[in-house]
Amino acid sequence: MKNIILSLFVFTIFNQSSFALESKKLKWGDIDVTYIEDSKLPLYNIVVYFADGALSDGRNKGETKLMFDLLKTGTNRFSLKEIADNLEFYGTSAGAKVVHEYSTYNVSGMSKDVIPTMKKICHLFKDAVYPHKELKKAKKAIVSSIKNKLNSHGSLASMAFREINLEGSPFANPVDGKIKSIKRIGSKDLQKKLKYFNETVKKKVYITGPKSVLDVKSVLSNDCGWDNKAMFERKLAAPKGKKKGQVHFVTVPKANQAQVLAGKFLTEGEFEDFENLQVSSHFLGGGFTSVLMKELRSTRGLTYSAYAYAGRQKDYGRSVISTFTKNESVVELLGVLKDILTKYSNEEVSKEELKTVLNSLKGKYIFQFENPSEFINELLFFDHIGLSHDRIYEFTKNI
Repeated sequence: MKNIILSLFVFTIFNQSSFALESKKLKWGDIDVTYIEDSKLPLYNIVVYFADGALSDGRNKGETKLMFDLLKTGTNRFSLKEIADNLEFYGTSAGAKVVHEYSTYNVSGMSKDVIPTMKKICHLFKDAVYPHKELKKAKKAIVSSIKNKLNSHGSLASMAFREINLEGSPFANPVDGKIKSIKRIGSKDLQKKLKYFNETVKKKVYITGPKSVLDVKSVLSNDCGWDNKAMFERKLAAPKGKKKGQVHFVTVPKANQAQVLAGKFLTEGEFEDFENLQVSSHFLGGGFTSVLMKELRSTRGLTYSAYAYAGRQKDYGRSVISTFTKNESVVELLGVLKDILTKYSNEEVSKEELKTVLNSLKGKYIFQFENPSEFINELLFFDHIGLSHDRIYEFTKNI
């Protein structure tokens, strides 16, 4: 009976016909808008998508992220404190996410306050000046954070692995930038970058909330200083990865454990199958019942956790295995890891193992979209990489 009830519940919340109706495509002049009505609470969430990201940085790596992150530090009319006080008064949360290929700016708060809040946000996009004092503090904090990675062995390993794994591609440099590039970024650079995103880069808008939040149309269309006819989208030729596998050893003084990362840069023909990547990731290292956790932790006691991921961006993908162990047991762990990968590369997964993985993944995938804001971000990502929304709705059937 419990299984029947759960199955009915899952079917109800993920039935394509009922779920798809909540997503509506609108056209505000030249801007494409995706809207999900959510009246459960008087809240809104607005995500603005920009079709370029850190790949626009040139020699000033970290410039795009810094430009978005410091939008609220001051304009010709308002200081950082005045801006912060105003957004706090309305209970607004606002911030950016920058990756190599695209950027997003997210604003959320009470639906009754969406108009004055978005007028303020639009003012920031139109008039941000990036005061030297605030920029200097931000750059100092970023440089300090990069240096502190020496004390966070997991973060250091991830940074080193990314550069090695993506060497030769446009994605090797971190979105945050490096110490040398951060130090040379000035206020004029950030203003120039903001102008580029406002006037040149294509934008899309994604909204969740009650119908009343759609009244923000006039504000977004007229008050942000955006050229709504801007059409530039970051496009790249398919990058090429390394053909041969290599082992790299990065020394860290006084490290009491070994961080182990392994993976592959996925090129054209390897990353397009979204569903298979999800299943493979979950089977290998997606939780306590995964193969890596059972072998490395439960059976051998070599680590506390092991994680595997395979996913894609628009033009490439990555597969990553991440774990750690005592310095003296790193060779044993690598041997076990090799045996696991060899075994499942040459043998079929048993029906029982596959059934367990698929059932677990179906539940996990569905419930991550209980919050409409999470779901609309997934729609945004699928639009970016050029996949049909049907792939989301039909995921449980397709796997």
